[in-house]
Amino acid sequence: MKEYLRVLSYAGDQKHLFKKAATLLTLSVLFSVAPFFIVSVVLNGFLSDTAPTLLWLLGMAAAVLVCLLLKNWLNGAGLDASHKLAYYTLAGMRRRAADKMLKISMGDVQAFGTGAAKKNFVENIEEMELILAHAMPEGFANLFTTGIVLIVMFAADWRMGLAGFVTIIIGMVPVFLMMMDGMKRMKPWYAANEHMTSTIIEYISGMEVIKVFGQQSRSFKKYSDAAKSYRDKTLAWYKACFVYMTSYAILLTAALLLMLPVGVWLYLGGTLTLSTFILSLMLGMSVGVPAMRLINFIPQFPQLKYKSSKIEGMFEIPDMPEGTKDAPERHDVVFDNVTFAYGDTDVIKNLSLTLPENSVTALIGESGAGKSTLAKLIMRFWDVREGAVKLGGVDIREIKSDALMDRISYVSQDNFLFNASVIENIRFAKPDATDEDVIETAKLAQCHEFIQEMADGYNTVVGSSGDKLSGGQKQRICIARAILKDAPVVILDEATSFADPENEDKIQEALSKLIAGKTVVIVAHRLSAIVDADNIVLLENGRLAEQGKHAELLTRSPLYKKLWEAHTESMDWDIGGAEHV
Repeated sequence: MKEYLRVLSYAGDQKHLFKKAATLLTLSVLFSVAPFFIVSVVLNGFLSDTAPTLLWLLGMAAAVLVCLLLKNWLNGAGLDASHKLAYYTLAGMRRRAADKMLKISMGDVQAFGTGAAKKNFVENIEEMELILAHAMPEGFANLFTTGIVLIVMFAADWRMGLAGFVTIIIGMVPVFLMMMDGMKRMKPWYAANEHMTSTIIEYISGMEVIKVFGQQSRSFKKYSDAAKSYRDKTLAWYKACFVYMTSYAILLTAALLLMLPVGVWLYLGGTLTLSTFILSLMLGMSVGVPAMRLINFIPQFPQLKYKSSKIEGMFEIPDMPEGTKDAPERHDVVFDNVTFAYGDTDVIKNLSLTLPENSVTALIGESGAGKSTLAKLIMRFWDVREGAVKLGGVDIREIKSDALMDRISYVSQDNFLFNASVIENIRFAKPDATDEDVIETAKLAQCHEFIQEMADGYNTVVGSSGDKLSGGQKQRICIARAILKDAPVVILDEATSFADPENEDKIQEALSKLIAGKTVVIVAHRLSAIVDADNIVLLENGRLAEQGKHAELLTRSPLYKKLWEAHTESMDWDIGGAEHV
């Protein structure tokens, strides 16, 4: 019940729908067993000294019809309320999950994993619908009705009531055995399900690589093994449950197995009247209906606990502390003795660095030196372990998140576009921008021309992650988005990674429009693109190895000279080798 109340809290001001649903469904179940009582009245009428009249029998038949009509109407109204409750709750949980993703660090987002996040956002939350719309309200209604019927049975004759109750208790034994077995199987079953989901995502996402490297059989085997493991665990669970389900299905609906011989014995002994005998038998037949319905929902409650714990596990990830200050007017960036680690591994080590306002700073170094990490620390994707990152002299941890993001434009090597139109993707940076603003920005970003050539121009939908566009086209649209934002701090993380001879000049021209008059940080492997930077920062194993202009570094830094020579040699390289060129 504790887990249910916690889940129900996401329904907000619609929690009252549970009371409405439970009340209507309870009345529905009561009206479903009422005809059994009416039939006992009719049977006793025939056994009385005065034979029932036709009008009286028609009245009893009408009462049964009214009960059935009310049962169906109340059931529909109750389920309508319970489904509204369920979907308000699911919407609340999804809003909370989306909001949580915005408040935790990128490290926590990445550690959570795509498969687990998808499982939470889609499957775990969606599967709550059965529990919220049916198991809880209908379970309560059927439990309450089963209790009422048993109370009436005991009131009519405690011995017959006891016989019916004992039958139910015997029928519950296989239910509890099934539950105990299911609890053991649940965790490995869910693990197999999550593994299969992650494997499917990996298989589909990596299809291009799988085909290119001829690993179809190996990758398919991994996918197939995951699917078979899930299938085997599912079938084994069903097989184990079959005996239990058959047992309780027979016992819970067959209260007469014990009540009938007990009733005959009592009646022949003269201690039970015939009318009470008939009423008890009819009530015994009716109790199986809500009891069976209740049992069908019982397995949902352990699943509620398991799924809610998975969802709450994400909600319990600590939020990044929210700042209280507005963004400063100055836009210089300072790394003050910064140390940062992924887990227990230091990536940035006691680094101090100043990025002056209205200047271009390039971050270079060998792979794994910490370039991209340093750039992302400015956006507070993570909090530093020691030291501080400051914007305009203010620790970014003290600045409101929205205010900090308003000051920064970011173009990454992973150019992400939403599955929406070109104009919507560009306008994402500034929702109130006019169409004319977007088009002017696209011209500055050197992408207006190819956009016009598309089938629907600016209204062309770019596909999932922009997969209908080339890498260079996606890059220029991302740059257009950053230009439209017009933030005073610009971070370019390998923003020319998809440049080719045909569009490199256009991308560089677009970037020049973006960075004019801004505090610019460029992460680059292509050193020829940053030779004119105001300051080139050379990183080595997370430390500041050297900084200065291109010509200065060539003369005083052996590592920079080595990187520059490797870069120039790679530019001369062809399939035949440098000598061939």
